[in-house]
Amino acid sequence: MNSLNTAALRVALAVHNRGRRLAAELRGCRDRGSGVVETIIIVAGFAGLAFVVYLAVSSKVHGWINKIPGATGP
Repeated sequence: MNSLNTAALRVALAVHNRGRRLAAELRGCRDRGSGVVETIIIVAGFAGLAFVVYLAVSSKVHGWINKIPGATGP
């Protein structure tokens, strides 16, 4: 599970980094639509980051639940 979390975190960071670079490039172009593009990139980056946090937290919660006696059934 740690390798999955690591891979998901690397993907999220790569997407976020690429989004920041694209946003910096668009700011230099003086394009009127760049604000919309920047917003979409930022939202996608935060969604990726939220997914990585969800994966990490969900595995911990499932581990805690599995430690409860009788949690898996009778």
